[in-house]
Amino acid sequence: MSVIKLRVAAFLDLARSRGHHTFEQQAIATGVGIATIHRLRRGQPASSTAVAAICSAYGVEFADVFVIGEVQAQPQNKAVAA
Repeated sequence: MSVIKLRVAAFLDLARSRGHHTFEQQAIATGVGIATIHRLRRGQPASSTAVAAICSAYGVEFADVFVIGEVQAQPQNKAVAA
């Protein structure tokens, strides 16, 4: 399955170039929550709403700060019957 992920280094360069150094400043500038900024900067998938807000706020194209990636399947723990 494909997901949208923030290109963290590119985003931070862009945000910092606008004087937005903290999570809070980045959240206020983009109109998304601080928790969303934290999640995106940790490499979690981005929602279409967050993508639109960030691209609009900074006047950039999708590919400038986002990438489409694949989700890595996590092995499932199966209980062993005793």
